[in-house]
Amino acid sequence: MKRMIAAYGFLMVTVLGLSANAQSNGTGQNGCVATTPAEQLALNAAKNEARQMAELSNGGLEVYRAEPAMHGASIDAPCEMLGPATWRFMIRGGEPTAVVLTETYTTLSIVTVEGIGRDRTVTLDYNGPINNQVR
Repeated sequence: MKRMIAAYGFLMVTVLGLSANAQSNGTGQNGCVATTPAEQLALNAAKNEARQMAELSNGGLEVYRAEPAMHGASIDAPCEMLGPATWRFMIRGGEPTAVVLTETYTTLSIVTVEGIGRDRTVTLDYNGPINNQVR
């Protein structure tokens, strides 16, 4: 059992280390980079909390879905680093079928996540229509 846990821990550190060394998602949207496994875990947790705030603020999963980048690797999320352990996410979303099938977005949620662990605060800075410059 100890060997399985040790092997799992090694695998997670290796995988997280590889993800953390990635510098860009190729779209130029992401300004958040994690260089250690601990930073990668904190960034991923922040991404998930930001997405959950957008989902909650827009009526839940039955009527709203965030863009695919918010469901994948945190390095691909539309993120801006504001300071140590402070991230701002600009999340596009809309009606679930439209988002999944045609990537049609109607809503923009800007969410700031500050801190790590239990000391984290999540703030909804903007939630409303996407203006034409943001598409």
